[in-house]
This record gives sequence, C-alpha cells and structure tokens, in this order.
Amino acid sequence: MKFFSLINNNLISLITKLNNNSTYYLSLLFIIFFNSIISYDNITFDLYFNHLYEDYAKFFKSLDFDSFKYQNLTFPIWGYGVFHLLGKSILINLLLQQSFTFINLVFLDRIIIKYKLFKEIHLFRLIVLLSSTWFLYHTQMWPKSIASNLLLLGVIFLIEYLKTSRTSKLIYSAISFGILHNFRSEYIYLAIIIMFFILLLNDKSIITKIKKMSFLLIQLIFLIPWMFYTFNQSGKPIINSSNSGHVFFIGLGQLPDNAWGITPHDKDPLKTKILIDKFGDKYNYIDFEAWNTIEEDKYLKEVFFGFIKKNPKEWIRKCIYVSRLLILDPFYVGNVGNFQQNKISNIEEIRKLESMFYNFEFNDFFNTLLKTNWKIDFKESFQIIYTLYTKIFGIVIFLSFIIISFLTIITQIKNKIFFSKEEILFGLVILYQLAISIFAFHMPVYNSSVYIIYLLFTYLLFQKYLSIRQ
Repeated sequence: MKFFSLINNNLISLITKLNNNSTYYLSLLFIIFFNSIISYDNITFDLYFNHLYEDYAKFFKSLDFDSFKYQNLTFPIWGYGVFHLLGKSILINLLLQQSFTFINLVFLDRIIIKYKLFKEIHLFRLIVLLSSTWFLYHTQMWPKSIASNLLLLGVIFLIEYLKTSRTSKLIYSAISFGILHNFRSEYIYLAIIIMFFILLLNDKSIITKIKKMSFLLIQLIFLIPWMFYTFNQSGKPIINSSNSGHVFFIGLGQLPDNAWGITPHDKDPLKTKILIDKFGDKYNYIDFEAWNTIEEDKYLKEVFFGFIKKNPKEWIRKCIYVSRLLILDPFYVGNVGNFQQNKISNIEEIRKLESMFYNFEFNDFFNTLLKTNWKIDFKESFQIIYTLYTKIFGIVIFLSFIIISFLTIITQIKNKIFFSKEEILFGLVILYQLAISIFAFHMPVYNSSVYIIYLLFTYLLFQKYLSIRQ
C-alpha cells in the first residue's frame, strides 16, 4: 500500500508542477529530444518516395522539366521537395520538423489558456508529454510531419476565429491550409467541409459570408503553381495528387480473402492486370511511381466504384474489418527498431505475432510468444518495449475517444444540449480522417496526422460533459 501511495503522491506532484508554463515547455523540449535521439539511427532518406521529392528539388532550382526521371509526374504532390533544397542532411531536416512541432504545441497551449478552452490544463499537458506517437511521427523524413503541423496550425487559427470572429485569424488559417495542400493534397476536401461549417454559423451579413468564402479561395491561390505544373505535365490542371484511385483500389484489399481477389499492395496482381488490359503491358516493367498519372487515377476510380456497385455487401464487410483495424492499430508507433526495413532480430516472429493480434488469434499469439527463441539484445528489447508502449497508449487514446464521444452524445440527448463550435470543428476534422481510413485505406500514419485533435476533442468533452468536477 505504501508503494502505491508513493506513486500516487509523486504523480499528483508531477501533474501540479505542469501548471507551471516553463516546466511544461522544458519537458516538451526534453521529450522531443529523447524521441529524436532514440530514432536517429533509423532515420533515412531512402523511404517514402524521397527520390521523387529530390527530383522536385532539382526542378525548383532549374525549372527544367527534364529534371524528372518519370514523365508526366503528378504523384506525389511536390511540397516536400522544398526540404530537399537543403540537401540530404537528416539533422537539419529533423531540427526543422521538431522545431515546428515544439512551436505548434506551445502556441496551442497558449491559445487553450488564453480562451479558457479547458477548465484545467495540467492533465492535458501530461497526456501530450506521454504521447510518444506524436513525437516519433516527426522524426521521419517525409511530408507527413510538416503537413500534420500545418493542419494543426490551421485548426489553432480556426479556434481563434471561432472565439473572436476576427477575419485575420480566418486568413491565417487559410494560408496554413493553402501551404498544407502542397504537402498532402487530400485535405482540400476537408477545407471545403470546414468552409461550409463556418458559413452555417449565425451570420446574416452578406459581406461576412463573402469573407468566409475567402477561406477556400486563398487556399486555391496557393495551388495555382501546382495547377500550372500539372497542366504542363499532363495537359490538365489538377489541384491534388493523382494517386487516389490507386489508394481506393488497393484499400479494398484490406479485407482478407475478399471477393474481388485484391491485395493491399502497391503492385497488386489484379490491379496490374486491369491496367495492362486498359493501357498496355508496360506495367510489367515500369516502376510503380510511373503508374500514377491522371489516366490511371481516373480509370482505377471507375473500377473501384464499379466493384462496389456489383458487391456492396463485400464493401460493407471491408469497412467493418477496417474499423476493427482502426481500434487495434490507430496511430503510428515510430521506427525506433527499424521495423520498416525489417532490421531487427526475430522480425519474422514479430510480424506473425502482429498478424495474430489483429485477427484476434490470442491463443496462437501467446503460444508463439512463449515458444519463440528470442535473440534480441538489450537495445532491441528497449526498442520493442518502447514501441509496444506507444501502441498501447495510442489504443487507450483511441478507445477513450470512442467511449467519451458516445457517453457525451447520450448526456447531450438527456440534457437537450449540443456540441459547441469548437467541438464541432474538432469532430469534423476527426470524422474526415476516419472516413479516409474506413472508406479508402487505413494506415496508422494517416490517422496520426490528427492525433493532437483527438486529444483536444476527447479531453474537452470529458471535462465539459463527463467529469465529476464539471
């Protein structure tokens, strides 16, 4: 009993100290530094299409369309190429990404305090510090880091706009989103949803509504250079990347043993056959990067919707299965042990255990766990334990989101109250991201881009509607 009492007293003391701004900000710096250091050995530019962003960097320097290895390149969208102008310095890029992470979290913290978004902030601060998934997310050399921070920054400015009705805050948010779309193009549709949301707020003035519509117009201005580029590449100006058809198609393959015979892999055999039948046999030998031009994108979307129309029940089964995946694997767990390149001992057994866990084969899971001849050393043991901690904490956060959201809705129905403007904003962002996971393709890295929004929404609902101290 004394042991648990000591832990409880120390935890209360820690939470109390987090009321101090300096303590929290220094703790943030330490946590960012710690997660960066333990990931540093496994950070590389050899993953996540960085070779294509390098081509974009060459193009930015020369404006020469011969800079590209692949003709008619409209995938991926080009934003991260700006970082490649700095060269392949992992340290410089990591400092930039994690500095943005730190500044954003401090800015969010100040906004929460300024507008009294929470009654008490210290527990929220502790949850942020424990959220290794967010800090590991920003250690990799990919556009997702900058994009997620730009998304968060845009949401922070929207919080200020909802609190103050100041048009300048809406403009700052639109600029953040506009830059974001050059790093991750799928959020343009979220921006449209948000614009309709703010248009529905109680403002009868025509001038005010026009100002609100500038939210989307400003973002489109930031996409004009990309539209000029894609027009030159393909003869058609587009506002996003041209791989959504591919994502939708292989997303059907996330349902095991599905009726279509699709696998969730970039070079899925059925997708290859469909493209060969339509466009010729070049897909037997060209690189995957060249599979994602506008023509393939449009055709794969047509095939995707055709499959769903012919077999809607199978698609519903797919959505249910992916919903289960979301609960079991909601957020990014980092690459502390270099799992992406399978450079860790007993990787085959680890992959088997992972598959058994997702399929609820718990007897086989524990039997394999006990019978495996584990060859991992102390460093790898730490890496695996930290990865497991990150996964378990992420699952707890996601389950808390589901449970608290459900209980809040019941409470609201009983008391005849409704979500606040800020809660609706957070909910829209999360629902949009969930829709991508369920209806298109679920990858934890996608869902992790709105991780802080999950924390904001869940903590706000709990304090406002469910806490005994409300």
